[in-house]
Amino acid sequence: MKKSIFTRSLFVGLAMASSLAAVAQTEPTFTISDPVNLFAETATKEAGLAINEKTSEVLFVTIDTAAIDNDPITGEPAQTAVTGFYYDPVTLTQKGDPFVIVGNPRGSLQKLSVTYNPVNDKYFIAVAADGYSPSGARVPLMAIVNSYADSQANGPIYKAWSWDEGTAQNYQDTAVASSSKNGNLMYVSEYSPAGEGGEGVIGLLYDMDGNLLVNDKTRLDQLEPDRDEDDPDVYYLPENDVFLFITNIDPSTSKNRIAATAIQPVPDANGNLQQGTMQIVSKLRKDFSAGHPSAIENPFTGEFIGALDYDNGAEGGDIFYFNIGPAPNYTLTESQPQIPYLEAAGGVPLNQRHPRLAADTAHGVIVISTNANGNWQGMGFTLLGPDGHILPGRPDDLYRLVETPTSISNDANYHDVKYDPNSKSFLIIYATSGGFTNVVRLSVTSDHLPADVNGWMVY
Repeated sequence: MKKSIFTRSLFVGLAMASSLAAVAQTEPTFTISDPVNLFAETATKEAGLAINEKTSEVLFVTIDTAAIDNDPITGEPAQTAVTGFYYDPVTLTQKGDPFVIVGNPRGSLQKLSVTYNPVNDKYFIAVAADGYSPSGARVPLMAIVNSYADSQANGPIYKAWSWDEGTAQNYQDTAVASSSKNGNLMYVSEYSPAGEGGEGVIGLLYDMDGNLLVNDKTRLDQLEPDRDEDDPDVYYLPENDVFLFITNIDPSTSKNRIAATAIQPVPDANGNLQQGTMQIVSKLRKDFSAGHPSAIENPFTGEFIGALDYDNGAEGGDIFYFNIGPAPNYTLTESQPQIPYLEAAGGVPLNQRHPRLAADTAHGVIVISTNANGNWQGMGFTLLGPDGHILPGRPDDLYRLVETPTSISNDANYHDVKYDPNSKSFLIIYATSGGFTNVVRLSVTSDHLPADVNGWMVY
């Protein structure tokens, strides 16, 4: 039987101190595959992936910057398009042909995000379309994509639509998540409110078929909403049955910090999004603004691990840890001291940005992947043990996943990582400034789980 949320929050630190402290971690071993190029015949940008939890399948997505197909929403020729690829994650071979998910007949696309929905075995994709509105504003485009098996009879696109296509305000950075219990879909996005100098963040809740469940978009930036918020992300937390929204904020009293909010996966009786209290969850270990956060629910301890970078990645980055309390406020409290995952100064040894996290439950490790520009150029990574701390042996300038001839953009959504249980490996996708989108497999071969897992896990 799983312990209650309150019990888990109260005792997670004690459980880790008494049990994980006794686990002497060793240097990890791993293998790295050669890169697989997804779409060599055209120029691409940005990259995302979602792992199918019912069959051995992964959906890779990228933006084709020289699209020649029609947009599924309008039927018009697209200037740029989100393109999808079904792959077998074990063999890294393509299944079927690439296909257009959404396109923009009026300009470029940016800030691509994708997630898998295990309730209906489909994928949810969102992207921002430049110049899509009659006013020239940027508009969200969304789509639900069938699994490969369903696509054989019904085609790959289950539904595609635009949101607020007549807006005069810009939407930008997007993130999506799905509830594994009711299948509802959460969309969050940067938003430029009328009359405000900075950016805000909004949220929308859909059912699994793409029907809007709330009355309208909801502002998620509760702390000083007239100031600037950037780089939103959202995750579903199955143990708590809530979405976790995380972003960096620009407080009037300090440099940029990381804040988070729990959001319930159903609206209230009046069709309103139900939010907890937005709270700051990171400290400023260095005298620089923190940004570009990512987070994961640690499957080994039940706490949440976040990663951030400083000064747009020039001053390294930190790992922070927190627990979530019970409804309705879902109070977030620090569970371990914040620590660096990369020490840097002025871009030396590396400038890196947008750390991403995923967990390998078979080997007891969590990966932080990030781009790298400095001593070397490409994609780097760090491996954490089940307690969320860096495993021994890592170089000061990160493990090198792949070195690239051209840089990987510091912008959002140019790289991502997910764990695939079928191949028991991490799949890391990245897009280079040379117009290529590639995938690399990282397979951990060492075991970092203690012998008696049930004796120390908090769940």
